Amino acid sequence: MKFDRNQKKNKRSGTAPNIRICNVCINHPVRLWMPVFLLEVITETRGTKMQAKQSLFKAIGGSAVALVLLAYGASAQAQAFTETFGNAAGRVSNAYVPNFGFAASGAVTDGNYTVMPPQGIVASTGDAYWTNLPDDHTGGGALMVLNAGPALNEFYVRDFNTLPGHTYRISAWRYVVNGNGGTGATAPISWSLQVRDPSNDAIRVESGAIPSTPTQAWIESTYEFTVPANCAAARTPVPARLALTNQSPVTSGNDFYIDDISVTDITPHDVCPATPVPALDTAGLGLLGLLSAGMGALALRRRKRAK
Repeated sequence: MKFDRNQKKNKRSGTAPNIRICNVCINHPVRLWMPVFLLEVITETRGTKMQAKQSLFKAIGGSAVALVLLAYGASAQAQAFTETFGNAAGRVSNAYVPNFGFAASGAVTDGNYTVMPPQGIVASTGDAYWTNLPDDHTGGGALMVLNAGPALNEFYVRDFNTLPGHTYRISAWRYVVNGNGGTGATAPISWSLQVRDPSNDAIRVESGAIPSTPTQAWIESTYEFTVPANCAAARTPVPARLALTNQSPVTSGNDFYIDDISVTDITPHDVCPATPVPALDTAGLGLLGLLSAGMGALALRRRKRAK
């Protein structure tokens, strides 16, 4: 890197330092990102003032520059999600329904499902047992039509990330077509909201069986859970798996619509105190080393010129 030997030295100035913030993103080896902030404090006490498009290292060689490197450790946000089932005009499948067959046309029998608009369910299935609705739960989209049947299987499974010490709310809306007050079975139809370990599918926490109500309407089921705190790894994601499961081993009345499944981080505040200057990771230390070496070499060159 070359220096401009013809730069004029500025006289001592009583003006306040010029401050500029530079934000750089460095790729992290574990697919996370690390924001690195370079705070350049440029003074006119000695040497040259940084000009437009002048490099940081050139300014270091000709002026008193304080460089503060704040390299924050890798961070990641919890991947809360919402499943609305889209707005398909016809029947479609869903990637998060692992244990039920997809009914692309005709009747939706025990152990099968489809995703479609709610206005033409009876005509599409050829079965008046179902009920057409004027809209899905939120309006303007599709919903999941499920004939759960007797098998106690998961009918929606999706992985997501949580953070230590954070609290989450699971929400899912259900419309039971003929169970518990409809023309079919009168017994309540139950499901469960479970949080599992993705590595072995073991249940960590669950809501237990949530029965339906006699009202044939959209009813919300919710469950809240808190991830154990771990301040040593407060920003390290903890993988989790949501599983909505059938809890009624019956064939009559175990038919319902599902819409708007979501997991939301509702943590009011972090239980782990914020670290003012987090420890640098490998990438941050490497960058700091390169900057320090460059500053040292330029300072040495400046001293040689002064002799």
